[in-house]
Amino acid sequence: MRKQTFAALASLLMLGSNIPLQAQLPPSDILNEDRTTIRLLEGDNPDPSIIRYGNKYYMIHSSFVYTPGLVVYESDNLVDWHPCSIALPEYNGEIWAPDLCVYKDRFYIYLPTRDAQKKKTNMVIWADSPEGPWSKPVDLKIGEIDPEHVTDADGKRYLLLSSGTLHPLSEDGTRITGDPIHIYDEWPIPEEWDIEGVSLEGINIKKVGEYYYLFAAEGGTAGPPTSHMVVQARSKSIMGPWENAPENPLLRTRSRQEKWWSKGHGSIVDTPDGRLFMLFHAYENGFQTLGRQTLIRELVLGEDGWLHLKEGGISLPAPQRLKETRMNDLVWQTYQEHAITDRFSFFPEEDKILIKGKGNNPQEGSPLLARTSAHRYEVEACFELKSPDASAGLVAYYNEDYHFGFGFNREQILRYRRGQVSRSKSLYPEANKQGKLWLKMRNDEHVLSAWYSADGKEWHKYPWAFEISGAHHNILYGFLFVRPAIYAGGGEVEVTHFVLRNLDEMD
Repeated sequence: MRKQTFAALASLLMLGSNIPLQAQLPPSDILNEDRTTIRLLEGDNPDPSIIRYGNKYYMIHSSFVYTPGLVVYESDNLVDWHPCSIALPEYNGEIWAPDLCVYKDRFYIYLPTRDAQKKKTNMVIWADSPEGPWSKPVDLKIGEIDPEHVTDADGKRYLLLSSGTLHPLSEDGTRITGDPIHIYDEWPIPEEWDIEGVSLEGINIKKVGEYYYLFAAEGGTAGPPTSHMVVQARSKSIMGPWENAPENPLLRTRSRQEKWWSKGHGSIVDTPDGRLFMLFHAYENGFQTLGRQTLIRELVLGEDGWLHLKEGGISLPAPQRLKETRMNDLVWQTYQEHAITDRFSFFPEEDKILIKGKGNNPQEGSPLLARTSAHRYEVEACFELKSPDASAGLVAYYNEDYHFGFGFNREQILRYRRGQVSRSKSLYPEANKQGKLWLKMRNDEHVLSAWYSADGKEWHKYPWAFEISGAHHNILYGFLFVRPAIYAGGGEVEVTHFVLRNLDEMD
């Protein structure tokens, strides 16, 4: 028996070189992604599109069903970002993988959208400054997804879509003027790789030296950890022919041991001193509930004429992280509301939010959504019910069907779960009757618990808790993420003393 065991082990060792790459341990540089890769912003920010204008950088992302949509971020150093405008203040359907570009000093956003009937189209908005104001959307009356604005050597404008087809644009960029021209087919993915699907999308073109470099996302944006990727091709004309890189893919998660899963959808930017960087998105291993986060890696142009991921540490500083986020630090959003101003009023000087309640639970009333990328965080606020039938609470919100949280009305404390409301006796009956309680909710690596207080000093724990690690796109679909949120229903509610604590930064 022992001889047979040793023989079996020897056979496995000899076969090791034939094990597929994705099953092998990745190189040490990949396992140490904290040296090569920086996470930007907070929360789910998928499908980044970035430009440099002078010495400043501007970036947008998919906003899907959140309102307001298309937040334009600005940065001086590529790592510290702040919002400079809102391009879509009103709900305009689901927004997938938009493209931010500048042409003759005018800024454009090309955005694919789906209406309530799931019909796809592409629209365009524009502004004379990234700070806005932005125009109303104009429908280009063309389907597909992931538009990319490109110009040829003569400055003629085109819209490149996910099928690899170029669509001629008018000089002002607001109309399709001709038939599509097919320029690129997907890079052939090896059959043995675990992917979500071929899914050619997110095509991005950057001219470096004598070549145009094309970067395309393939493999599906979620699914297995090894699914998504960025492939590279080059040509001396945007019309092709395009030569695929011999070492494709340029970027891919090769092992489930890596920190970042399903890496893909690259957008390329250069710096004034000539460095090149690729922004992309990925899920964090073990924290898919946080959605697809924006990451950045450095690129170098090799002697072989191809772009490669820079080895070793990235030449950028670490971004600053807030330990505590207050009301005025956030870009607040709602879920499929027409406009955030319809129900929510903000009073920055008074540290106050006034909410017109909607529905009788978070399923019926779109909450006010914050964002974080912390593995461990707390949300705390003081709630005052201004109407007899009002209720309010703190929620971890994925969508109208999947949400988990804690609240109160004038009679009881409440638990919210998937449209259901459970009730229990309050240990502060007088405070409940007066309609004023402090609430605190903690997400400790997917375990939700909460406390309530009459004065914000002495706290009692709710008799319920949740485990929510399965609340992510691979299980629930929708390309969303779990967000800390404020819910109000049944009447008007005043919220003060809001704070979101990043417990990861406080250890």
